[in-house]
Amino acid sequence: MVLFKYVELCLMVLVVYGVTGGKSLGRRKAVPVIFVQGTHYEVGFDVGRTFSAVIKDYLATFEGIKIFEKEYKTEAGKNAYDTTLANMKKRYPYYVKEIQGVADGAEVPFHQLFLLQMDDLIETVNENHIPRNDTGGCSSMAFKNSQATILGHTEDAATETLNHFYIMSAHIIPAPEDREHGAVEERFSSLCYAGWLPGYTMGFNGNGLVFSINTLSPLNLKAGNTPRTFITRAMLAAKNFSDAERILRDEGLGIGNGFSVNMIWTNSWGEHHIYNVEVAPDFKNDRSLLNVQRYDREPLVHCNKYLRANVTEVKGDIIQSSLARMKAIQEYSKPQTRKDVAEMLSDTSGKDYKVFQEGIAPIMTIAAGIFDVDKRSWSIYINSPKSSEPVAVLPITFTSLDY
Repeated sequence: MVLFKYVELCLMVLVVYGVTGGKSLGRRKAVPVIFVQGTHYEVGFDVGRTFSAVIKDYLATFEGIKIFEKEYKTEAGKNAYDTTLANMKKRYPYYVKEIQGVADGAEVPFHQLFLLQMDDLIETVNENHIPRNDTGGCSSMAFKNSQATILGHTEDAATETLNHFYIMSAHIIPAPEDREHGAVEERFSSLCYAGWLPGYTMGFNGNGLVFSINTLSPLNLKAGNTPRTFITRAMLAAKNFSDAERILRDEGLGIGNGFSVNMIWTNSWGEHHIYNVEVAPDFKNDRSLLNVQRYDREPLVHCNKYLRANVTEVKGDIIQSSLARMKAIQEYSKPQTRKDVAEMLSDTSGKDYKVFQEGIAPIMTIAAGIFDVDKRSWSIYINSPKSSEPVAVLPITFTSLDY
């Protein structure tokens, strides 16, 4: 099954979503994939060139970029942009090059792609952190037992992101000057929103990491600090959990906004360890605030609300949605099988907020993923996992463990 689906994936490498041209395409059953190798800039360029039409169409239709650009044109917004860019050129210059490569390959302005990475850091810069109505968001669950080790995730995003994503399977070979700045060889696969850095969704790396991301919304943000998309991009290079924790802490600067990461780490002995880390700005220190929890017997369930870290959050849809989805998920028995996770990811019992959000709303489920770590497979669904076949099944390759 996996090998058959893998052949299908290879044939889909050249598939590109149709440009909407102002017309709705509906929910397309397609998962474009690019296999790419090279320096950070080269990989970015080939992603941009291959998916130029998707990226341009996304930028033309995504309402968020209009808000970001409006803020960018203000004095406070431009200062926040310039400070953030300067800090990232010092901390992660090779990821800035990656973004530049995408911009050049797709023939779109660099500043628009960098604004995507800043996200709510630029959106709220002139609001003085007044309460905002963020929308929500992704649902993740994981468990391990003697039969299986599973991570499930709904990828929820702005409705304009539907049909505007792809999977990037990359082998990064850093340029010599990038190695001098700390870049390392990377092998990973990640679902990517069009024009965004890989990492801020779900995927795996060659060092034994399988992961998913949940957006979190602290009320107070630190404009100019590291955007979460840069930290999750750096996570793709993590060698082990300790290394991931170092990246998340971002000592010397710290994250500017918030998220949580769900991780299953596999070591060379075949042992699996499940973690959730909640990440938030630290206003007392130049580093991220972390809350780490390991899961051995109990399943991991996380949505878009801080469960353990003492963080003041926004009010509104993202919190109400998270509470509703957590309640719906917790009404199921503890998951014991892959089928159980598919059922939970597909839940539509909620009146206003559903785990698998189908309808037209500010936020909808654009895809779902189930990682079977023991079978080394990543199944990607466009429709409800309990009632549809995966559109693609990608083999999970832990290169550093297997060779």
